[in-house]
Amino acid sequence: MSNVAQELFEFHFDLPSLACHAAIELDNLLRGKSTGLNFVMQLAEVISQEMALSSGDTASIISLGHLNPATAVALNYAFADSELSSSKTKISELIGEIRQIVQCLRRVVENPEKALTEEPTKVEQLKSFCLALSKRALAIETPQYQDETQHPYRR
Repeated sequence: MSNVAQELFEFHFDLPSLACHAAIELDNLLRGKSTGLNFVMQLAEVISQEMALSSGDTASIISLGHLNPATAVALNYAFADSELSSSKTKISELIGEIRQIVQCLRRVVENPEKALTEEPTKVEQLKSFCLALSKRALAIETPQYQDETQHPYRR
């Protein structure tokens, strides 16, 4: 029964909660209590899919028709909030920064011990980025419900 509940829980993840869980996993890693980095890997994959990043050529130009603008805005604000870099004004600069973050997240997942010994400040920065992304993505997200009923005298 718990496996079914866990599958349903993982199936309905959105970007804010996924980023929050990734930040928790990174914090646990920094404290030496790591139980896994599944959410960190899922976050890297979701960012790649949302931003239509190709895993091949880093200089390739993406089709703007596949770009999710809400995710791009949330990521841009998250960069500024976490002080990883300043806000970007060009989409090409933002995509370059996002690629670097995704690569860093994947490196941490592949070898967490090496990431902690070689770049502990980078892991801390990734954690603050995930927290900022969670906050910004939640603020930009459209509400799941709309209050249809209005007062008859308000228009």
